[in-house]
Amino acid sequence: MKGSFAKREALLDEVSQDLLTRLVHLGGYCTALQAEGIGVAQSSKQVRARLRTLERLGFLRRVTKYPVVYQVTKSATRLQGPDSSTRRRHTLPTVQARLLGVHFYLEARSWPAYFVFDHEEKIMTLQNAGCPLSVLPHRNGKPYLREHFVLWFPSGRITIVSIELPQRGMGRRFRRFIREYLSLLRHLRHDLDLLVVTADKRRAFTYQRLLRTNPTIQKLVLGSLAERIKPYSVRPPVPSITEMTWPKAEKDTWKLEYEEQHNPAQNHADQRQVWNVIED
Repeated sequence: MKGSFAKREALLDEVSQDLLTRLVHLGGYCTALQAEGIGVAQSSKQVRARLRTLERLGFLRRVTKYPVVYQVTKSATRLQGPDSSTRRRHTLPTVQARLLGVHFYLEARSWPAYFVFDHEEKIMTLQNAGCPLSVLPHRNGKPYLREHFVLWFPSGRITIVSIELPQRGMGRRFRRFIREYLSLLRHLRHDLDLLVVTADKRRAFTYQRLLRTNPTIQKLVLGSLAERIKPYSVRPPVPSITEMTWPKAEKDTWKLEYEEQHNPAQNHADQRQVWNVIED
């Protein structure tokens, strides 16, 4: 098993390594069009050929029919070290939210901001801003910021980003997000923004109304800090999917490893031929 993974890993070039790394950081999903924007500086045809090759190598799998959505596999998360939940099966709203997260990332890359993806680096970024660990959200007694993006601006300002989950209960989730970071917000005040990313302006207006009128949010007594909590609607169109078509990942992975073990020379030659097509 390890030998099979090592052989497949050896076939990855720098562009594919970077693409897989970014996808793991961004939640594990992307469309072919999003993959073009993430950093694969190639034509649409070449990008799609690369994605199909990564699928055949077992680092990606297709989970929808149209638009085609790819998800990282366990092999892709192994490239980063410890296993990641990004390769597990998720509900349709979660997948939709993660595609929205990629959409936001592609849009926000033009901002003068640095995306902090590593969890320990997120904590260090906030500590460097003067925040004690006690004001950060905690889980099981330890600081926990894995569910949200962290953006650092050269001015020293920090933005915590929550990607909206497109299902009922937005008021409850919005209040929980604010409560999680309220101590941090009170500590940094005007050097911190809380951003809720939505797929359209209508839902952004709903968040603005909740911030002004929701009774449970009003009980948090935000005062002037309410100005630091902002909804943000991305530019359309956002990828929209209606159903998932999960492959039998375990069987596919076994088949790939079986082919590598019983005919490694031919398998290696086939993959090299595909990479040559991509590069041409």
